[in-house]
Amino acid sequence: MPSSYFTMWGLLILMGLGAVGGSIYHGNFFASFRDAYPSDPAKQDALHRCGAQDASFSKFSAADRDVCYRALLPSAQMVSW
Repeated sequence: MPSSYFTMWGLLILMGLGAVGGSIYHGNFFASFRDAYPSDPAKQDALHRCGAQDASFSKFSAADRDVCYRALLPSAQMVSW
């Protein structure tokens, strides 16, 4: 097998470990995914629209989500979460 095959899989494993490790280090692992993929359709739409408008937006960032929700959701819906 060529070395590029091992390099590719090694980097993919490192990226996966980094994503999992970062979410564990910065808070609850499952809460970060639950917050990034909300069950509320209005919040889903807001995150989608923010991601389409700003390439640097990350739905995994609590600060980015907060700014997005404040900009796109009505204030009555902000209180419910």
